[in-house]
Amino acid sequence: MIAVFDLDGTVIDSSNRALINEQGGINLENWRTHTREQILGDKPKPLIKYMRRCIANPNIRTWICTSRTLANADMELLTRLGISNADLILSRSEKDVRNDVPFKVAKIRGKLNLPNVKSRSRVFFDDRADIREAMRNLGFVCPEPHHWKWYL
Repeated sequence: MIAVFDLDGTVIDSSNRALINEQGGINLENWRTHTREQILGDKPKPLIKYMRRCIANPNIRTWICTSRTLANADMELLTRLGISNADLILSRSEKDVRNDVPFKVAKIRGKLNLPNVKSRSRVFFDDRADIREAMRNLGFVCPEPHHWKWYL
């Protein structure tokens, strides 16, 4: 199985520092100004326990697909939370200003035809309905957030 996890709003609570735009996405200009201390103030959400179990399971390939631009502080946070050793981390470059849905679709679509990926079942966890719908169109099972309790 391939298990893909979004970070913010899914396994990490960063709501204390997020400005949300009209589409439900994070205001990137504001987001990129946060300090190390602000980033390290993010807290784990309950689903992170399942993500850690996936990372520890040798039969599951665990990916992170985040709209964050990962700086050193972000990687320090992932290490503190016990999720930095995911098999693959897909993140945004500094110059990438695409909306979250096309950004994540492009990041994921390029990996789906890899030999060790295309024959596996795939699940994608994201707090946003529009991203879950886009990932379903790529063949992922995307549990609704109110069903995540079944994974705990």
